[in-house]
Amino acid sequence: MSLKWIPNALTGLRLLAAPCVAFLLYAMFATDDAILREFYASAAFTVFVIAALTDWLDGFAARKLDAASELGAKLDLWADKIIVFAVLLACLPFLPILAMLGLFSLSGRDIIIMRLRAMRPDVNLKATFLAKSKTAVVMTGMAMAMAGYAFTLLATRIGDTDGAELMHLITRLGLSLYTFGCVLSLGTGYQYLQAAFTSGTDSPSEDI
Repeated sequence: MSLKWIPNALTGLRLLAAPCVAFLLYAMFATDDAILREFYASAAFTVFVIAALTDWLDGFAARKLDAASELGAKLDLWADKIIVFAVLLACLPFLPILAMLGLFSLSGRDIIIMRLRAMRPDVNLKATFLAKSKTAVVMTGMAMAMAGYAFTLLATRIGDTDGAELMHLITRLGLSLYTFGCVLSLGTGYQYLQAAFTSGTDSPSEDI
């Protein structure tokens, strides 16, 4: 029995995780119950990290099972973007400035790049190292912020003041890393705009 379906199944799980994380984050911000908020925060972090790990697992499985495919590559490319978009939408009513920064610099940028590819199919918009790294930076920052916030709630509940301060610092570091990823995204978006109007002719890259 062929197991070549496994990589795409893992990617599919990552796609399914997006609305789950979004619901948990929205519920976390919306509730006034401290215990429920701690539960939702911990659950959102857990699902988010498991989803992020499938990004590595599906690539590993695709190589081991010789199951790489064009469909799998495109699904994998967009799965991370979709889960990041879902997180930003969930946070929008509660953290509007941070969420709008991400929606503009990440999701908005990707839409613009897609439009550029359609307008200039003759231009090779090659992915740089920074362009390939931006999503990982953003997701790492999000994971740190979620973990820090969940453990801040836990430390506060058990009366660990020092632990709560440390976890609060980790939350802020995570948000700073997320913001840095957004700045990277804007910078690489500018590089794409430059390339679209100054590069020679070649086939475009699919990695944005």
